[in-house]
Amino acid sequence: MIFYGRNVVKEALTSKFKSHKLYIQNNINKDNKISEIIALAKSRAIHVEDINPKKLSKLTNSNEHQGIAIEIDYSVEKLSSINIPDFNDSFIYISDVTYEHNIGAIIRSAECSGLKGVIIPNNTNITGTVAKISTGALFHIPVYREAIFNSIKFFKDLGFKIVGIERDGEKYFESDLSGNNLLIIGGEDKSLSDRVRKKSDLIVEIPQFGKVNSLNMSVAASIIMFDRVRQVS
Repeated sequence: MIFYGRNVVKEALTSKFKSHKLYIQNNINKDNKISEIIALAKSRAIHVEDINPKKLSKLTNSNEHQGIAIEIDYSVEKLSSINIPDFNDSFIYISDVTYEHNIGAIIRSAECSGLKGVIIPNNTNITGTVAKISTGALFHIPVYREAIFNSIKFFKDLGFKIVGIERDGEKYFESDLSGNNLLIIGGEDKSLSDRVRKKSDLIVEIPQFGKVNSLNMSVAASIIMFDRVRQVS
């Protein structure tokens, strides 16, 4: 896969994934960040290729590549690869997501908050935009692809508590988010289905008082993930 952006490329080069080629825009100013990235690539014996801006935009399918891109063997993982978790290991499932920016933002917050993985639905793909919005966190936290009810069953069998993030639940700061949890966040314009709610052990909500009365899904997910950090720290 091709990923782009300075932070993304740097994190890719420090991750477990195998990189094949680094593309550098041929007229780029080789500042400290670019020089560091080139040095990282050479230390891993990765070929560095100069490329003109037009070809780089075509290669990345974006004009936001910041003059740099990388070809890397990135792949999502299978739930079956998860080992028996430690206490307080938690994951988040992103349900019914439409916008790549929300996927990337949730992955970034999940990695920063110490979650052990992110699960996406079967019809959701990891793209260059997702990686860029995650600022490269994508390479440092496992991402799994699985259907939601298979995921719920898998984690229930491991003894996890299933926690839906939705309206009409307990106030999140009064709820117990310690222990092993599978957090489930709904889509941008969709609430969690009744079936998901019924299979959840707990529904938590974020009290809201404005006229809009609606939070971006990545913001809502981050609030819950970091309150979990507060509770277990």
